[in-house]
Amino acid sequence: MIAGRMGGLLTRIREQAAPFYGLAAALGIGAPLLAGLLTGRLAQATLAGIGAFLLAFTAPTGPYGTRARSLAVSIVVIALGGAVGGLVAGHRWAAVAAVAVIVPAAVSLSWMRPTAVLAVLLTAVRPPPGHPLENMALMASGGLWLAVLLLVPWPARRLRPLAGSLGGTADAIAALLDFVGGELKNPAPADARDSAWDRHHKRAVTAVRDASTTYRLYRSGEGEDRRSTQPNQLIDAFHRLIWTTVGLHAQLAALTARGGVPDRWRSAAEEAIAALAERARLLSGALTRTHPGAGGRDRAVPRALPSPTATGRDEPEDAVAAAMAGQAGRSIRRLDDTLDSARHILGDGLRLGPRARPRRPRVRPDGWAAAFGGAVRGRSALFRHTARVAVLVTLATAISAALRLPHGQWLPVTVLLSLRDTFRQTLTRVEQRVFGGAAGAAVAAVLLALAPSPPHIVALMTVFAAVGFAVRSVSFALWSVCSTPLVMMLMDLSHLSSWDVALQRIAMVAAGGAIAVVGARLLWPRGAAQEIPARTAELLSADAELTRAAAAVAGGQAPRLPHDRLIAVSAAVDGVAKLRSRLAGEPSSDPDRLDRLDTLVRASRHLRDRLVAVAGAAEHLGGDDPVARILDRAADGIERAAAAEGSPAAARSRLDLAGEFAALDDRIASLTRRGGGAELRRLAAFPHTLGALVDDVNELAAPEVVLVR
Repeated sequence: MIAGRMGGLLTRIREQAAPFYGLAAALGIGAPLLAGLLTGRLAQATLAGIGAFLLAFTAPTGPYGTRARSLAVSIVVIALGGAVGGLVAGHRWAAVAAVAVIVPAAVSLSWMRPTAVLAVLLTAVRPPPGHPLENMALMASGGLWLAVLLLVPWPARRLRPLAGSLGGTADAIAALLDFVGGELKNPAPADARDSAWDRHHKRAVTAVRDASTTYRLYRSGEGEDRRSTQPNQLIDAFHRLIWTTVGLHAQLAALTARGGVPDRWRSAAEEAIAALAERARLLSGALTRTHPGAGGRDRAVPRALPSPTATGRDEPEDAVAAAMAGQAGRSIRRLDDTLDSARHILGDGLRLGPRARPRRPRVRPDGWAAAFGGAVRGRSALFRHTARVAVLVTLATAISAALRLPHGQWLPVTVLLSLRDTFRQTLTRVEQRVFGGAAGAAVAAVLLALAPSPPHIVALMTVFAAVGFAVRSVSFALWSVCSTPLVMMLMDLSHLSSWDVALQRIAMVAAGGAIAVVGARLLWPRGAAQEIPARTAELLSADAELTRAAAAVAGGQAPRLPHDRLIAVSAAVDGVAKLRSRLAGEPSSDPDRLDRLDTLVRASRHLRDRLVAVAGAAEHLGGDDPVARILDRAADGIERAAAAEGSPAAARSRLDLAGEFAALDDRIASLTRRGGGAELRRLAAFPHTLGALVDDVNELAAPEVVLVR
């Protein structure tokens, strides 16, 4: 087991470590320390090192312009925090009051972050205390030096974040196509198949959403611009690829559910889908190179698949199978055409296009006040977490001040860095923090006992910074091992090599972890349950609106499913899934309620996918079509479930659509006898897909699911 965990950790380090960020952090922290060592002002140089450490701790991401703005704000926050720390240094209860004021703002405001609290705590306890202006200047200079290092690649790598996010989206779509082809080749059990499909689909949707967010960050500060730019066109193409793949997955599921698909047709379809996945990966490679050039030859996608009929005669079963296969073939061709379009849009490289007119920033204090008031009145998750952190960090600071604990600053620091949204997340973080901090303190004590001279201290701090920031995104425990001795040395260079000091610091970290765990268990540990009614009603309403929109497509009243309806369902599904995760992280969570939320999420995802497949093949069937009537009845059932308000008596019985399905079967049989052509091809797969869709609706409207609220 241990060997397996170590192997997994090493794999994550290889795949997720950020060595260049670690190198930049090491230079940002180590260079001021080296300068202080050479000039004999190492104690003052540690202030610049603290400024660089706190700035590296913020880990800004996104486009370089966004990073530059984030770094500038963080430098100001760090400098002001250092000034406050200098003012309250030596005044224990003034430090408690300052922490009590700063913590709520630091936790609730994304631009402020916990670095403001850390800046106060790390400077208020440094021996000897520094002057506020000295703290401010030195910490700002250290942060500015690291910011320069982080922004040096900007001119040459300006488009790299956008190219990476777009390339990652193409990779996720390729993985989604691989899954569809793999299922055709080796079908898995239903539960495993659904779980894997949901995972791949979520990855693709998340990737395209992240790419869209990244592009908006590039355009932040600009006014409204309705011009279609190259990145927007690529993102639209990725949306089409995802939803067409969703439809193809449902079509192939309906076809294979009939059984008896010949190997010849199956092999041809596998080859075509594999070629599509390879083309998506080539597109990803072209995007991540920013200036594509000749990066490989696209694999040809067959434009036509052989007929899957088992006999050579014109039998009804063969005609229906051929019609269903024709739907899948058309989806494959649409995917091929969309990939062609995306490759032509990219052309010879990624470009942003002309910038729009700058937008004048709008400051709306009334909006902030309204949002704050709503969070307080509704006892939102953010409000509860902010209150919990503020109370516990202030309490830890007060205990340290009242008892005059040596190295007592580790109490509030540990509490601040350990508290998470839920009790179980906090417990996991405390375990990693305590064991990692203990290991780091022990390692530092051993190394400093062997080599206690200032040059060795500077070298050790630089190495700890390089390794710690490189693996921070991989493992919090490894980060704790490296960051604990680094922060110890930055705060106090006068007591480093004593084992007594190391044990005292370990005790403070353990005590801080205990405060965090007990506080997370006692202070508002349960709050997710109160959000369930609103979240589930939102999801069911979004499901009903999407189903009604699909009925409009089948009835000829709309050309296609509205993209905003698809996005609304995906967002609502993600919201309930995240709520379920928070609920699972609370103490004594109800397993039955978690299972019902799982059912709600799973059924909504399947419903969305099947609606995409139906709408893609149901265009212009006519207003009196049985498909439209079935979809309208399904929407009625979902709306009744949404209005049930947690009462099982209000949830109706299972949908009985036997008459509508009989009408659909009669129409397919009539078309088959007449050789119905295009209309038969559109209708052939509907009985299976609509039957599964109605099962999803019955799951959503089941009394046990309604009771989740």
